[in-house]
Amino acid sequence: MDTIFSDAKLKVLRLLNDEEDVTGDYGSALSGATYSAALLKDAIHAALNAITKRIGKPSVLALDADYVPGDLPDDLITIEGVYDNLVGMFLPKIFMTADKANMISSVSSNAWTDFPNGFITFVNDLPDEGATIYYTAGWDKPVDDDDFLEPPAYALYAIVLYAASYCLLQEASGSANVRQFQTKVDSGNPTDIPAKDMSDFFLKRYEIELQNLPAQERGNIR
Repeated sequence: MDTIFSDAKLKVLRLLNDEEDVTGDYGSALSGATYSAALLKDAIHAALNAITKRIGKPSVLALDADYVPGDLPDDLITIEGVYDNLVGMFLPKIFMTADKANMISSVSSNAWTDFPNGFITFVNDLPDEGATIYYTAGWDKPVDDDDFLEPPAYALYAIVLYAASYCLLQEASGSANVRQFQTKVDSGNPTDIPAKDMSDFFLKRYEIELQNLPAQERGNIR
């Protein structure tokens, strides 16, 4: 993606009908007149986490023979496959089921399991040639305004929609604390919060957009 962090924030602000804060009230980072730089950062970071259910970051990790169980990257979400560099094939995964047919390793082969979370354990020691893990990772989070967003360009609209929904959650929370004290008949139901409705609307649009994106190829480890 060739979009920098500040451009993504501007798209969120335009969607929320907000304007860039030119007074610098929120510091040097780009922010809106209503929505702060900190909130925009939280919103886009949350969106980058959310899209991984459809679009994750394809990553590769080389393991050598002296690999220590548990020594996996913090950004790992799902292991898609493990390739044995010696035999030149993908190793089977062991699933913890009562079906003995699922235990497909033997003393002359190898297999792996990723339980508990963040660990990978092999039935047999890795060969000197080691192994290669293909996995889906979380996207790096931009910090500075000139940092680039990593996801593919076609995911930008989904990111912006989710971030807009996230920003409106703060406004909805503040409105809820005020409206609970309204008692006039013409003030509406105290539970009627327009910001919440708009947040839900953007979230629905995000889900629709996410489903329209190309499905990411996943490893068939069965």
